[in-house]
Parts: sequence; structure tokens; C-alpha cells
Amino acid sequence: MALSKRALVRWLLAHGFTEVPRRASSHRRFRHTRTTLTVADHGRPELSSKHVGMLLRELERAGFDREQVRRELGL
Repeated sequence: MALSKRALVRWLLAHGFTEVPRRASSHRRFRHTRTTLTVADHGRPELSSKHVGMLLRELERAGFDREQVRRELGL
């Protein structure tokens, strides 16, 4: 499961997430209703399969359909 951070950020913004103002950190945070997702803004440009799985579970808990998210992200 290779997913670029840029593709994830584009998807989040297109689906109603807003970026939370940055603090002194190298992470980007995105909020949608009661859910906040954190995306590392350092290291490799692709997310590891472990992080992709964690993000998919969190999106599913937020009410998104897991299979639809996977299709839209090309996973």
C-alpha cells in the first residue's frame, strides 16, 4: 500500500477536512467534525503501510466507508 502524503492531503481537503494551524512541529493536522488526523511532514514522501492502515481505521471511525476511501486513494 503506497500512498503519498500529498495525495492524502489532497483527499482530506477535498472531503471536508480543514488544516489546523501549525504549532512548532513537523506534523500537519486536519480536522473534520470531531476527528483529527495527523500527517507527518518529514521523512519519506510516502506513508508506510502501517500508517495507511491506522489512517483508514480512523477515517472509518469518523463515518467514511473504508472501501470507498481505498478506491479513491488508489489503494
